[in-house]
Amino acid sequence: MKAITVMLAACLFGVLGRAVPASAASFSLSENGAKAQGMAGAFVGQADDPSAVWYNPAGLLRTNRGGVLSLGGNLFIPDITADDVNDVRTNTADDSHAEGESGATPVTGNQYVSWRVSDRVALGLGANTPFGLSVDWDDDAFVRYQSAFAELRTLFITPAIAVQLSNRIAAGLGVSYVYADAELERKIFFGPGLEDGTFQMAGQAREWAYDAGIQAVLVEDAGALGRLTLGATYHSAVSLGFESDDSVIRFTVPAAFASSFPNSAVSANIDLPEIWTVGLSAEIGERTTVNLDVSRVMWETLHQVVFVAENPVTQALVSPIVRDYGNTWVARLGGERRLNDAWAMRLGYAYDETPIPDETLDPLLPDADRHLVTAGVGYTYGRYSVDAAYSAFFFEDISTSTHQDGFNVDYESFSHVVSLAFNCRF
Repeated sequence: MKAITVMLAACLFGVLGRAVPASAASFSLSENGAKAQGMAGAFVGQADDPSAVWYNPAGLLRTNRGGVLSLGGNLFIPDITADDVNDVRTNTADDSHAEGESGATPVTGNQYVSWRVSDRVALGLGANTPFGLSVDWDDDAFVRYQSAFAELRTLFITPAIAVQLSNRIAAGLGVSYVYADAELERKIFFGPGLEDGTFQMAGQAREWAYDAGIQAVLVEDAGALGRLTLGATYHSAVSLGFESDDSVIRFTVPAAFASSFPNSAVSANIDLPEIWTVGLSAEIGERTTVNLDVSRVMWETLHQVVFVAENPVTQALVSPIVRDYGNTWVARLGGERRLNDAWAMRLGYAYDETPIPDETLDPLLPDADRHLVTAGVGYTYGRYSVDAAYSAFFFEDISTSTHQDGFNVDYESFSHVVSLAFNCRF
């Protein structure tokens, strides 16, 4: 009970931590556990620590007997640039090179607790951030009229249960309460020499989601191959409804224009995708594990974000944010080598497609196909353990050529991420 109380208190860190688009395509985030992150997130077949609440709830039956509390987080060190090579700047007086950060407050948290009730039943509780974005451009960046600042923060609070269906098959289910808040800011150009105005939308949403998973042992004690496990998970889609009771559009403009830019309550929807993942985990000998995961992310439901303002004058000033995302594939390969009872080393690689087409890629979220290389370490001392991971995200360079509004710009991005988790058996 004490561990669960500590974990619930730690959820505050998950609420206050802000998410950044450094990990998975668009605003999906893969950093949901330091052990898994050391293997590039290839963990669905293995999922043997409390983060199984998110990666595969069936894996809760593979956690240590009794209970395990895990408190973790991620530090993001991102960089992003934009270059106006096609002379599309709104204000020609601006510099053609812009810089920013993909993370205003680059920290996210993930906290979990697992409890093996018996050999056939296990419970878990998690608080993590699987979706989020934060792109903050410099104040004088030429892209500020398209997007000066954008942020989406989510917190999934998930109780989960796993049941052993047979000697070789386990299944798990989790139900998530989802909290989200969002902020969007862009500047308004009134003309050369005039002060910029500001458009800002801010709101909150609350919704429910669920996830389900299985782990099936395909091969066991077959010579050098100690065990081959198949894992599969499904994460449901979520439609975040930002209602007018909690959401508002505000304008800050020169006094001469104030009457033409009224504030208003507003509603909007942001659709998060459903995710299907299949993974294989092979235990080779007594100390080596190799994992391969393949995910299908169903982004195609995110066509556009439509703002519905209560004030008709405000409504006439805002346009939908067209996205027209496409579905994507993600491939992850990772491994763990347990050097002895105390130390474990981990490596991983992932390739992640962007769902954003050239026509809608803009400074709001200048995403790209990416390559992820990770390294991690684990150390165990008695009932305590620490997991740490470093991730380098290599984004392919982007030069848009068919943007729907003609805003064709060159973008470059790179991100470092450090993940850490402290674990305690009780």
